[in-house]
Amino acid sequence: MKNNLKLIILSVSLFLACEKEVELKIDENDSKLVLNAWLKTDRHPLIEINRSTFIFDKRGTDHIDNAEVILFENDQEIGYLEYFQSGYYQNKKIKIMPDTEYKIIARVDGFEEITAIEKSARKITDEDYEFEFNSIERNNQFGGEKRSEVNLTINDNASTEDFYLFRLKATSTEWNTDQPEEDTTYNEQYEYVEVTDLQTEELYLDGTGSIQVLKDELFNGQEYTVRFNSHDLRKDIYVNGSYNAIFQYKVEMHKISKSLYLYLKSVENNRYPDPFTEPTQIFSNVENGYGILATSTVVEIPIEELGDVDINE
Repeated sequence: MKNNLKLIILSVSLFLACEKEVELKIDENDSKLVLNAWLKTDRHPLIEINRSTFIFDKRGTDHIDNAEVILFENDQEIGYLEYFQSGYYQNKKIKIMPDTEYKIIARVDGFEEITAIEKSARKITDEDYEFEFNSIERNNQFGGEKRSEVNLTINDNASTEDFYLFRLKATSTEWNTDQPEEDTTYNEQYEYVEVTDLQTEELYLDGTGSIQVLKDELFNGQEYTVRFNSHDLRKDIYVNGSYNAIFQYKVEMHKISKSLYLYLKSVENNRYPDPFTEPTQIFSNVENGYGILATSTVVEIPIEELGDVDINE
């Protein structure tokens, strides 16, 4: 027994004594441009340009305010994007079109020019989906509760590989009848929605939180119904004297580019890494740099069923 114990102690000592110095060469000055853009149809282009930094650089990611950003449509230059804040560039005179190839070139002094190319999906039509909304009364220990169910049936195209993304948007419009034009305000924010079908994936998107993504791998060319379960989503109208407000929810259905799907999946795989596996490489389609150029064709489906109407004279 003593000999065995000595052998174990000796083995541990040898293991702890085995050290090897490894010289790790990291070029802290090898910074590249980073482009992040999600081009949505019928909206003006908005992209972010910054630079990559060394992991221990205390400055963090630097925003770029002097980039030359050029947008191309089907390989034809259509305009420059102008800087307006926090590394973001836009051009409100341009509207993103469906079924169109877009290319972005960004140049900054001292950096290698970056390029990204992506094509938007064709326009979503009324024939592509069916929308059904139901209000359900549920009883719990506190009494009755209104819940909402949304069924969105997709008529998938068999000739294309399609990826879908769904978001729930809460909107509010408020105004004063004495000065409706000067006093109207509009706000929107995205909310979490619970999905009850089996094929929809829940992923995370910065600035939005949880989103729902679906690929047509198992139902290509067929119908598939995405089912949402949520709190009361009916439209509310509130009137108090000259003050008016409308609170309404809208379901966003996107056909997204494959690049956006792969990017979201790679980000999700790195949110909660397994300690026994290596991190996943974040997907990028930017040449000579980092980031993502994504596109989507989108349709907004407002929920028109009326809920509460609160009128106080």
